[in-house]
Amino acid sequence: MSDPNTISCPRCAAPMEIGDVEPLSRVPCPACGERVRIARSFDHFELRETLGTGGMGTVYKARDTQLDRDVALKLLRKDLGPEYANQLQQEARITASVNHPHVVQVFSFGRDHDQYYLVMELVDRGTLDDLIAEQKKLPEADALRAGIEVARGLRAAYQKGLIHRDVKPANILFNAEGMAKISDFGLAGIVEPNAQTSGAIWGTPYYVAPERLNNQPEDFRSDIYSLGATLFHAIAGRPPFDGETMSASELRALKNNPLKLKDVAPEVSRPTASVIARMIAPDPRLRFASHDALILALKKSERVLRGEPEPWRAKAALLIAAATLIALIFFGWIFFSRHRAPANITVSASATPAFDANREFDDGCQQIIDGKYPAARATFARLASETKNQQPIYDWALLNQAAAALLDQQESQMRQALQEVENAGSGGFADPQLGAFFLDTARRANMRSAIVLSDIPDHPAKPFALFLLGLTDVQLGRFNDAKALLETFTLSQPSASLSWIDKYKPIARKYLEDSRAWLAWREQYGSAKSPAEIRSALEKLRALKLQKPTTISAEALLVERTLANRLGEAEKAEKSAQEKQHRDLLAREEPRWNAALESFRRLAAIYNFTGAASAIKKVKLTEPSLRQTQSNYQNAADWLAQWKATLINDLNARTFNGTVVASDTQYSGISGATADKLKVKVPYGSAETTWLKVPAATLVMISSSFATDADRQWRCGVFAWAVGQTNAARQLFDAACSAKPSYKEARKFFDQTKP
Repeated sequence: MSDPNTISCPRCAAPMEIGDVEPLSRVPCPACGERVRIARSFDHFELRETLGTGGMGTVYKARDTQLDRDVALKLLRKDLGPEYANQLQQEARITASVNHPHVVQVFSFGRDHDQYYLVMELVDRGTLDDLIAEQKKLPEADALRAGIEVARGLRAAYQKGLIHRDVKPANILFNAEGMAKISDFGLAGIVEPNAQTSGAIWGTPYYVAPERLNNQPEDFRSDIYSLGATLFHAIAGRPPFDGETMSASELRALKNNPLKLKDVAPEVSRPTASVIARMIAPDPRLRFASHDALILALKKSERVLRGEPEPWRAKAALLIAAATLIALIFFGWIFFSRHRAPANITVSASATPAFDANREFDDGCQQIIDGKYPAARATFARLASETKNQQPIYDWALLNQAAAALLDQQESQMRQALQEVENAGSGGFADPQLGAFFLDTARRANMRSAIVLSDIPDHPAKPFALFLLGLTDVQLGRFNDAKALLETFTLSQPSASLSWIDKYKPIARKYLEDSRAWLAWREQYGSAKSPAEIRSALEKLRALKLQKPTTISAEALLVERTLANRLGEAEKAEKSAQEKQHRDLLAREEPRWNAALESFRRLAAIYNFTGAASAIKKVKLTEPSLRQTQSNYQNAADWLAQWKATLINDLNARTFNGTVVASDTQYSGISGATADKLKVKVPYGSAETTWLKVPAATLVMISSSFATDADRQWRCGVFAWAVGQTNAARQLFDAACSAKPSYKEARKFFDQTKP
């Protein structure tokens, strides 16, 4: 098999090593100096041209040869090895679920030539970054339209639980109609998850939200900040702050004092400047409270820019909303002034007269047990809000909220809950060790790094940490570590005060069973290569009964699709090889067969059926179709030889009385026969003539008169077929098959073949 990392120079045929060469680059031949363009395919995607290079890798225009369409293939950096594969698969799976006109669609994820790749919708009319480089400043109307479209895409993704984390001009693409689309959801956080810890900030610093620099949790408002900084740059032709630095500490100071858009772009309208100023507010609470609010504000700026009046419905809605807000504030003031909670509230007491923290906690636990994860998230979030700074109930609520989000595959909400545990710190606990344990557990779950059993210190709350961190390892695709944690959890014995943790064991057992099944399959079938091995691996994979939807089932589905593609390609290659082998074999053996068949026909034409059978038998064939045809002709030759021998015996023993014409002479019958001659009756005895002088139709008629059973009728039919008496052959075959159905299969050959 040829080495995919070596090619031959098309000019001098010298071998060229291309293992580490970038696809589509031109490499000089070490022997003759010819610059050779390195063509590459990844699975069934043929790379056609380079579209761009970024922090994660290079994007190519590629051809999907299976679906016959152009796609964008992002070839990820080689240093993104197996430790990132599961995160990348998870992000690709979630992003692929976002089907929206302003989000670049993700089609598939795969690995070939030891590199991971993403296959996406092809959007090839450039990026916003290209437009800024070309035009310096974009017209305000164009920037607003792009901002509205990107905000809609971000909203659709957020409804699936996704935040982008890296909104910037290079990730905003345009199609042929000029429509903006946002790409690369969530991948930046995976590619360089630990960059902040080194004191530098990854990516382009202009668009990074300040909360990331402060190690605070990110949410959709971080994307709003990045989009605002992007629109500022597009309209003003410069970023929203002076100075360039990659230091997180220096960036904090710069971002806390952004430039005013009107100062650097006086021509911009005041509504647009106001919207962008709110988008890039350093404090997330001062930004827009939802994507809908942002889109409404951008659309209002667009209407003002076009000189259109504001719709009366929008004005009415704003007035109603304002009146409602004032009323709520007024009545809320009255309510809280009358129902102010006592200052000495305890953990077991209600935060408000209508709120029972213990009952709320029990309800949330039961919702997790029942698989009602969204409801559990809401319950524990409400409990955390009502018990703010009341430990340990506050941290218990947040940790259970994180567990519910993790089980519901809502990673951003899980990370936010864990970050709030970290922000709360270890103070305020009657048991300082418990506070430190909670803080350590939250940090480990939020680090996105390997969590092993030995990392978890002993503590009465350890069973819950085993459960939460085991699920975290599952979510990160570290199934061996997850198995150890979940096994230990299922064997643990929580103290009486924490007996509620025991009720989570059935959930853990399901994930433990899935982890074991997946690891066992991967160990046995993960290295399948041949078509037979891949086929067997697919069968076993499809037989796995994994709960859905989980990270394990998502990975299994992706592997199943990859194996199915590999099997299709392998079977296609195998079929192609077999077809070539068949053609080559036919080319070698057909001349020998044709010569034998010609000998058969020549000998059969002179009724030398024994010789005809010998000519067929002696040719050596291995090609299956030729061997089958040879077998059919051999059977025919044997039947013909039997037909002639039987007829000779009949004529010698019983004679034939009836008119026989041979060479224009009429005889009254045949009194005997040998292999070469027939004895015909004359008035005063007999005379000899050759078999060939008697018409074939007469011989068919004579032999048929003796054919009293199915076998003799069959052999007469074969002779009729051999001498071209088609109608007679059909009638004789019909009679033989009716009396003896076992001849029906053999008859197919004679019905389909001319003698």
